[in-house]
Amino acid sequence: MSSENRTVKINRSENLFAGVEETSPEAKAAMTAEDQEWWQHEVTARMIRLAQYRAAGAPVDAPEVQAELDIHYASICRFWAPNAAAYTGLGQNYLDDPRFRRACDRIAAGLAAYQRDAMAVYADAWLR
Repeated sequence: MSSENRTVKINRSENLFAGVEETSPEAKAAMTAEDQEWWQHEVTARMIRLAQYRAAGAPVDAPEVQAELDIHYASICRFWAPNAAAYTGLGQNYLDDPRFRRACDRIAAGLAAYQRDAMAVYADAWLR
């Protein structure tokens, strides 16, 4: 394990996405306030698990990381079913959109890029 991985700080906030519109307006309208809160907590928990894999030095193509992305993809499919290009683009958006990048990187610095890379591997392996 590199020294970089040993010094990764992982924040364990209950809900990092409060105030961030991570769903489409249509999906949000179909959810109760309780559903939205549950969704945000689940997303936060998944991000923490990804940060733990990253901190442990797991490559983005590791089975445990890809299993987490399978859960992520299934949760996205509640709202829409992205193809490989769209899912890869969503991962890039997590890095490019300052709101999402900030939310991801509040858990652990560099997490947005790690998730983007893991999503690209997942899309290439399972959505082509």
